[in-house]
Amino acid sequence: VPDVLFIEGNQGYLINPLDTDNSVYSYGSAHPIFEGRYRWGAQAISRVQVEGYDPISEEPIVVDSFAWDEIDTLYDRLRQLEDKNLDTVAKAQARGEAYLREAEIESASGKLRIPVNCGQQLYDVIDITDSRAGLEAEKRRVLGITLVYEPRRGEYEHRLSLGAV
Repeated sequence: VPDVLFIEGNQGYLINPLDTDNSVYSYGSAHPIFEGRYRWGAQAISRVQVEGYDPISEEPIVVDSFAWDEIDTLYDRLRQLEDKNLDTVAKAQARGEAYLREAEIESASGKLRIPVNCGQQLYDVIDITDSRAGLEAEKRRVLGITLVYEPRRGEYEHRLSLGAV
């Protein structure tokens, strides 16, 4: 399942992170960046083979999902999954696509140290302009938020963990 859950206050929210999500905030121009580290890499997996089971026909269901651009770049990196609860081709295909989507999000990572932004939420898409790293409105997804307080200096800051959109 590609959905992610985050809890805010006493409510939980389900979000389906799509690669077409728009940016909700910009860092680097009006909101300064204290420090940024960015990484781009290949996806850990480029093909997922999912095996399920059809209880009516008593036959296995085997579905392959591919990330063709990744295969062209760095050959085939296979992940095999077996789940007897997947009883249709559509469910097996959705599971494979979800694993490829997660690998895509994790293929680019990074960290940002920024002044506190009270409106920042998990899984928001942001764009980053950081001339030190050659970034101009580079889109990233917020995967983690840490609030840090330095009592000796009386300063608060956010540390954001980032992934690909």
